[in-house]
Amino acid sequence: MSGWDLQVEAVRTVLGDTDTAAGKFEGEFTTYGNSMASAAKSAGTMAPGVAPKSGTPGPVAAALQEFADATMKDLQFLPARAAKSISGAVKATEEYIAGDLKMAQDAQKDALSAPKLPPLGGKDGSAGKGDGK
Repeated sequence: MSGWDLQVEAVRTVLGDTDTAAGKFEGEFTTYGNSMASAAKSAGTMAPGVAPKSGTPGPVAAALQEFADATMKDLQFLPARAAKSISGAVKATEEYIAGDLKMAQDAQKDALSAPKLPPLGGKDGSAGKGDGK
């Protein structure tokens, strides 16, 4: 790794821009959740002119809920991966600045491992059904 030649200020600029972009995940996820809920509510039932009974989704709403449940871990992974990558790059750059290239390489390697996610919803790890999330 002795061939490294980082431009520290450029790294800081990229990390700042990346952090700003990653900070928008929460708002995007809120919009995504609201849009899914609105789409499910607007989907209605199979019978024309019949409003769904309270708590009884139509087939499209049920499919949207299944999709949301199936993709929840993927969505949670995005900001966790971004945060861990940014943190790893910061650590690696700090070690580079300090002149310890071995520790910088270790910090980069650690940043490549998958982040640990909290369990979803209930005690059995499943997402809550029927709560619109």
